[in-house]
This record gives sequence, structure tokens and C-alpha cells, in this order.
Amino acid sequence: MFGFSGAIKFYYCPTPLSMRKSFDGLAGAVEEYIRQDPESGHAFVFFGRSRKMVKILQWQGDGFTIWMKRLESGAFHLPKSAEGRIELSSRELAAILSGIKPHRYYKRYSKKS
Repeated sequence: MFGFSGAIKFYYCPTPLSMRKSFDGLAGAVEEYIRQDPESGHAFVFFGRSRKMVKILQWQGDGFTIWMKRLESGAFHLPKSAEGRIELSSRELAAILSGIKPHRYYKRYSKKS
């Protein structure tokens, strides 16, 4: 999706952030809200208060990379967390960025008795 390998974990911060934050501000938010090392190589996902903008921060060995998306209309549908952070699969993140509401995935069939 973004050129991330399968070993990358995606951590979503449920606390809305100012989208004016850049590299250092987002790295500080990773430590404060998600309680992870921003230089771990994992991707950290942040949304603005209006949920129209998303920023994804990742350390790539020699520096930080930020991926950003802004919606012209509507808002992202976000998962809720009681813990303060959520680990997302790449499939769940792709669904959120595509405008699909995050729900638990269930198989569409039932076992035959």
C-alpha cells in the first residue's frame, strides 16, 4: 500500500492532534500518547479533530517519513479504543483510508452440520 513491508505494525492514536505538527511534533506524540519508540520502524497513524486529515509517521532507518491525506468532503470513520492506542492491520488501515467503516471482519459462511 505505502511500500511498507509485512513486518510493519500500524498504531493508531485515538487522541486527535493538530495537523500542524510535523516530524518532531508527531514523534513526541508517539512517545506521549502511544507510548512507543518513534524510531522503531513501525507506522503511527494520527487524525485531526475534524477527522478530515490523516498523517502517518514512520522511521525508515535514516530519517522520518510522513504520509498525509486530506479529504475534500466527509470524514474518516475511526475505530474506538479504551486503551489509548490501537494496533491496526494493513487491511484495516486501507479500509479506513478508503472510507470503509471499521468493523470486525466475519466470515460470510456458516459450518454445515
